[in-house]
Amino acid sequence: MHKISLISTFHSELGKCNADELYKIIEQINPDVIFEELTPNLYDILYNKNMLADSAPLEIKFIKKYKQQHNIKNIPVDIEVDSTFSIGIYHAFAVFKKYDIYNKIEIEQKYKIEQDGFDYLNSYEHPDLVEKQRSIEIKILEDVNNNQLNRIYKSFYKGQDSRETIMLNTIYMYSKLNNYNQAVFLIGAGHRSSIIKKIAEYQANEEIKLNWTFYGKI
Repeated sequence: MHKISLISTFHSELGKCNADELYKIIEQINPDVIFEELTPNLYDILYNKNMLADSAPLEIKFIKKYKQQHNIKNIPVDIEVDSTFSIGIYHAFAVFKKYDIYNKIEIEQKYKIEQDGFDYLNSYEHPDLVEKQRSIEIKILEDVNNNQLNRIYKSFYKGQDSRETIMLNTIYMYSKLNNYNQAVFLIGAGHRSSIIKKIAEYQANEEIKLNWTFYGKI
């Protein structure tokens, strides 16, 4: 009971990272439940109201197709982010894109995702490149020396940490109240390293112990 597989994803289709490839992976796991990095509000828009179908994230396209052939529950576990804050983050990261060293890392990431898809997103290599990108961001922030930009950047990663905690809280609470044999947790690959560390803490401290496996290599 309560077996759960963590699979790192990318929210846009790119080369081998696409809904059909994710379908093949999930079909082999054969879950009863899929926990997805999605807010309840977006869940309602994308599933119940069936809006933004063409521009929906990769995971949504996959789940809609998968549910046509499989009887599963898909549970949104993310939280809403303030829209004003999201705009600030967009402008903050636009500053990084002015630097060639940052753009080269992004190009390398996209190339590897396109070529190797979910194998890359769930590999040792991906977190290393994410960490390298984060180091470049911090160096750019030091050079720019803008207090407002620094505050936005720190708030962004603080928010990421909070979101991860709430998502895991939701999964563990659902698992306490509901039986399932096999679940899958789909989450953006940028969260992979930190969410795996949090899972270890939850396993040590929570009353219910979930049987976690991690797709790919850790």
